[in-house]
Amino acid sequence: MIGDINGGYVALVVVGLVFFGLQVWWISMTIRNGRNERLLINQNQTDEIKKKLEKIFSK
Repeated sequence: MIGDINGGYVALVVVGLVFFGLQVWWISMTIRNGRNERLLINQNQTDEIKKKLEKIFSK
């Protein structure tokens, strides 16, 4: 049964698995980068709020 498998099919399966793995990696990196960007935005907003409050209460 295994002797009936053509080498082209094996190569096609390998390429398909590599492509699928790259898609999973790409999506996970995109999600991770989105989370990091939101954290940076929240950090910047927090810094701005702190500066405004310091300005208000320093008077």
